[in-house]
Amino acid sequence: MIRVNPDPHAHGYQYEPTRAVTAIFPTGRATDGVLSALAVAGFDQARIDVFRGGEGADRLDPEGKHHGPWVRFRRFLTGQFDEGREVLHKAEETLRSGGTVVEVFTDGEPARKEQAAEILKAAGGTDVLYWGRFMTEYM
Repeated sequence: MIRVNPDPHAHGYQYEPTRAVTAIFPTGRATDGVLSALAVAGFDQARIDVFRGGEGADRLDPEGKHHGPWVRFRRFLTGQFDEGREVLHKAEETLRSGGTVVEVFTDGEPARKEQAAEILKAAGGTDVLYWGRFMTEYM
């Protein structure tokens, strides 16, 4: 089952959605179609996270406000070298204005991350990004 506004830290602290492809869907853009397309393509629904509204923004917590000084420092430092922090801020703004963020975990398999990115883009997702272990890349 697709998880809506899950706690990304339920199984240990997760600094970012590692080995996932993410996309931002602006306010008013429905995500039912993209979720169906991901299911048809064989993506495990238990490995798809959807964040919506203020609760979703609080769960993503781009600044690490709820997770102490180490996390804030780490996010600041990585933000100096990587686009991920900027995208997290855009995601937070979009969520607070009624948009959606979709994360598809691909375990880093090149073909699956490309496929996930294509599906997210075709459905109107923006800022499609793959989160590797130490860097992000636009897809």
